[in-house]
Amino acid sequence: MAEESNDNGSNRRLVLTGYGGLEKLQIENRPLREPRQGDIRIKVENCGINFADAMARQGLYRINPKPPCVLGYEVSGIVESHGIGVTQPPIGTRVMGFCNNFGGWSEYALVPADLVFPMPDNMSFEDGAALLVNYLTAYLLLFTFGNLREGNTVLCHMAAGGVGHAVAQLCKTVPNVTLYGTCSTSKHEDALAAGYKKLIDYRKADYVKEMLLLEPDGVNLVLDPLGGADSKKNYRLTKPFGKHIVYGISTAITGEKRSVIRLARTLVSNTTAGKDPLSLMNDNKMIGGIHLGIIMKEYHKEFAPQAMADIIRWYNEGIVKPKIDSVHALEDFTDAFQRIHDRKNVGKVLLSLSLKSKSAIIQEETKAPIGDKTDQKGSEENVVYESKE
Repeated sequence: MAEESNDNGSNRRLVLTGYGGLEKLQIENRPLREPRQGDIRIKVENCGINFADAMARQGLYRINPKPPCVLGYEVSGIVESHGIGVTQPPIGTRVMGFCNNFGGWSEYALVPADLVFPMPDNMSFEDGAALLVNYLTAYLLLFTFGNLREGNTVLCHMAAGGVGHAVAQLCKTVPNVTLYGTCSTSKHEDALAAGYKKLIDYRKADYVKEMLLLEPDGVNLVLDPLGGADSKKNYRLTKPFGKHIVYGISTAITGEKRSVIRLARTLVSNTTAGKDPLSLMNDNKMIGGIHLGIIMKEYHKEFAPQAMADIIRWYNEGIVKPKIDSVHALEDFTDAFQRIHDRKNVGKVLLSLSLKSKSAIIQEETKAPIGDKTDQKGSEENVVYESKE
């Protein structure tokens, strides 16, 4: 029998009721499930939103769960109970967990014990929830697949996002790496501060031409979350002996509604941009791909322990520090997703299980005495937190 330390019989969750837009998401209360053998139940404080969730919400993810389901890969919180065969980390430990079967957007999440990692004492719950997907992805891109070396050049698209910030920080662990990126002009200042040498606004300039002026032979490592027609461009920017690593197809999604035509065009573009083995041999280049969800489901034992040991060590040394864009109450999930879709976020967008929703704040304010400044200030802090880092 599982160890129990919780007498709350319900679990508040953000449920995907069907593939589509935000109208397919709703808050539901369901009975609290016991942890299965080998699992840990975490009382969640914060959970992350990632591009994989947007893909899954529209039914475009390779390992997509069937609705109704709960999405979300990463959580931070407190160990609340153990499944059979699990004794560590102890109940009450502050942890971060990778939900390799999704399920993170919940008040309580079930996570395999070997994907639960104790948080350093100086790590906040927000940092814990923002760490796993972005930094494990960056680690795979740069070290496991990319074999990043001293003096290398790197191009990272979506430089101001969560993975982009993680890439910038992890590049600092290797001497003399030159890092280039693409993002909108409004985000250049933040990305430059993170460690990028040169940034290109992909909406205003041809990033291929701009990059070839900077690096005529291309770069050692191209990190490509774009896919589609951009695959051919990024292969062009990969120098001989270099690697072009694909880890997303963000060009397949341009709005809240699923577009089969858009997806088909993206996949066709990927195919036409592909290279046969003989072409790769003649060009002396490599093309690879990373799917973190599959890796963490099937191969995490070969990768995650050492990666997390390094990432936590770098966190303690001050090299790693997740960039938090904003934190929203679970009930205000539409605001969180809209911020991402409008490309306003700089860094990670999180959901909180303890923040009060905007509607709850409004209800409290209507009952509060007129002129109660303390309550008004409190509402501003609880509705949403935006990082000023």
